Amino acid sequence: MTKKAFKYAMQRGLGSCVLELQHTRDIEKYQSIVLWGCSRDMAYDTQCEGCRSFYLYELITQFPDKTPFLDVIEKRLFQSMHSTGWEFAQDSELLAYFALDGNERARKIMKNCYDTLFQVLLKKRRRRKYGLLPERDNFEWLCDDFINVCSNDRTLLIKLYKKIVKDSGTLIKENELYDFFDFEQFQSKCEERLGKKTVYRLLYRSSADEATKAYARSMEDDFNERKAKQAEWKSIYPESADEVYELLKNGGKVGQIGQALPLMYGYNLMRQNKQKEVVKLAAYYKNEKENDVRYNLLKLLANKRCAWALDVARLIADSKSENDDFASWAFNVLSDIRSAKVREYALELLQNGMHRTEALAMLAVNYEQTDKDFLINAVKHLPVTYEDGEWHWVFRAVMDIFSGPPKQKPKELLRYMYENTLCSSCRVDIVKEMGRRRMLTEELLAELQYDCNKNIRAYAKKKQSRKASSPL
Repeated sequence: MTKKAFKYAMQRGLGSCVLELQHTRDIEKYQSIVLWGCSRDMAYDTQCEGCRSFYLYELITQFPDKTPFLDVIEKRLFQSMHSTGWEFAQDSELLAYFALDGNERARKIMKNCYDTLFQVLLKKRRRRKYGLLPERDNFEWLCDDFINVCSNDRTLLIKLYKKIVKDSGTLIKENELYDFFDFEQFQSKCEERLGKKTVYRLLYRSSADEATKAYARSMEDDFNERKAKQAEWKSIYPESADEVYELLKNGGKVGQIGQALPLMYGYNLMRQNKQKEVVKLAAYYKNEKENDVRYNLLKLLANKRCAWALDVARLIADSKSENDDFASWAFNVLSDIRSAKVREYALELLQNGMHRTEALAMLAVNYEQTDKDFLINAVKHLPVTYEDGEWHWVFRAVMDIFSGPPKQKPKELLRYMYENTLCSSCRVDIVKEMGRRRMLTEELLAELQYDCNKNIRAYAKKKQSRKASSPL
């Protein structure tokens, strides 16, 4: 494998990189590339994929000397502790894997970072714009990773829980910036690992110090406040399409704090089997003359569960809106609708070189056998980069083809998308479709077991074990 090919595959989180490091006679040739990977957030979409820390850890552990990698990780951890983003989370999690493996340096780095962040948080006096406080977010990530390090030792985990609760309680008690909500993720994780009974016994023990008591009081106050807000919201929440329309005509805000209707409103109506209300909202959208009101109606219905109810002609007209956001919402829905009109519109856009991504997504949903060669060629010509997300939308639309009517599918795109997608979450569906079509060779199954995505690794191991136990 060339260095260029290795870096390309590593950016995508492919298992071929781990296999290459295991079998190459010149592992040092790849060291600078793996170090480069350690110096940035490797995931394409961390919220969907999670951090790619374990993948990086597997790459790093193939090298005899881990020192250069730990040097980079330590330096970056302390640099990113004041930053938003996922760099800190990746580095913290990476160190946790090292610590779990018995690396004392990694454990010390985590401990030093914890102490530093705790002091920073004690001295904080205000949040950033939009209420951001990255140091608090990163502190919680670090606490979660400490839990992972101690997960195999219940006694140690209890000791850790008591310490972090005491420190969190100190922050709550001495700095008005914080309350229980700032540490809720840590609390939930400990309840999951230790059990709620154990956790509450530790919180409310008679010998609890003042900081722990402050933590427990804040938890109770936050839960009570949340229940009160939920009850208030439920009492004023509009339940019918008529009420929603009236609300939007009058500004669209609910309650004393002026809360906007959630974008999942239409989706939730479908979940509650209130299709008639969705049809009413769709009719209001079709006939509404005021652009702002129609735009807000569309946002409530712009999802796969509601797309069937929306008027295609109205959507096509709104996709030509001078308001880019309005046009984007209309295109989003059109790419979920199977209709001859949508297909015709997609082909028209492609012929005119307009809205290529949206048109390809619409064409994929309305795929016909005659489109196969054209679609394959068009998809392969989309640039796959971090900066340009057009390919991501189109790749997902292509996968919808395989769940559609039984036509001649463009299966040639499966291997192409597997090798090129930057999103490992999308790759899960691609791999499973390849499995259904018997496209997973022994070589590919071996590679999949080192993929950055844990679901792909688990799927490959299961698939391989089935093959091994099969008498044929």
